[in-house]
Amino acid sequence: MNAKTGHSNDSDISVIIPQYGNWEQTVACCSALWRHHGDGFSIVVVDDGSPAKDREMSKRYLQSNICWVEQPHSGITAAWNLGVRSCRSRLIVLLNNDAVTLTPWLHWSCERLLESPGKLMGAQLRRERLLSQPDNGLLAGWCLCFERATYERVGPFDEAMRLYWSDTDWQLRWKQEFGKDADDFGLIPAGSLRHAGHVSTRRLGERSTRWREDRAMFLKKWGNR
Repeated sequence: MNAKTGHSNDSDISVIIPQYGNWEQTVACCSALWRHHGDGFSIVVVDDGSPAKDREMSKRYLQSNICWVEQPHSGITAAWNLGVRSCRSRLIVLLNNDAVTLTPWLHWSCERLLESPGKLMGAQLRRERLLSQPDNGLLAGWCLCFERATYERVGPFDEAMRLYWSDTDWQLRWKQEFGKDADDFGLIPAGSLRHAGHVSTRRLGERSTRWREDRAMFLKKWGNR
């Protein structure tokens, strides 16, 4: 594996993994990526104000094999943006720390990104029911892959939505910017990843309040779509 330290890297692929507590899941997520892919990519772990124990244990087990960055507890949306700013890679993969790699998928997915400008890849299609005309062509935010040029053209994730719907908001803006639709998404082969289901957010004391606030912000922007 490549040893990457500091706040930037020169790999063509960076996997950005936000962490808020649950250091064991972060270590398992990174270990499974290395086990099935070897090297040829970098990992950026963005710690979102975790308790000291989680930060210390992640660093102890992952050591210098990752790029480690920290922020005060601000939510996953800010962590995504910080992760992108902290690397120089052409290809970006956002991956929740509760996702575990079961078979190789990373390099194959990144090759698919280069097939057409603005292409997105992900592990699961989803439907957004909050829209007046529900959108069936969206990718689940726990695994989202794109080129840096695409991110720069669409703009950062909207940090006004700290935990929820910022991935949906970004994809809707992506569709507007590129004139894309559902058939422009690429899907990682089924069975390549296992997702535990937003373990970190389920443990948040402010989860319900944040859900309502983020929902209101999303509907303010897209409720009439």
